[in-house]
Amino acid sequence: MLLLFLVILIAASPAFAEPCSKPTARSKIAETLRLASEQRPVNLTFRTGADGVKLSIGLKTKYPDDMTIILQSDFEQLNVKDDRFDVLLRLRGSRERVTVPFHAIKSFWDTSELKCSDG
Repeated sequence: MLLLFLVILIAASPAFAEPCSKPTARSKIAETLRLASEQRPVNLTFRTGADGVKLSIGLKTKYPDDMTIILQSDFEQLNVKDDRFDVLLRLRGSRERVTVPFHAIKSFWDTSELKCSDG
């Protein structure tokens, strides 16, 4: 029983997750993003200063390094491309358009598993 617990814990550890920069991880990201919904929340952390990231000045000021978002119920117009996604987030009564290239993603997971992590 203890061995099974350790295997599950190690598999879920960020140290053992595939780096988000690998092509296979980016493919998983795109595939999983397309399934984002209230029934299947998708979580990701990205570098806000990375090339190609588009945020409002207010979000960039509030999150100068990293930002974590959960795509569950407060989003619209999710558009997934081969190298990036953009989405309209509803944050505290306002709408914010966010564009995130896959190379800016630090970690990505859904309710079932950690898909990738860069540390």
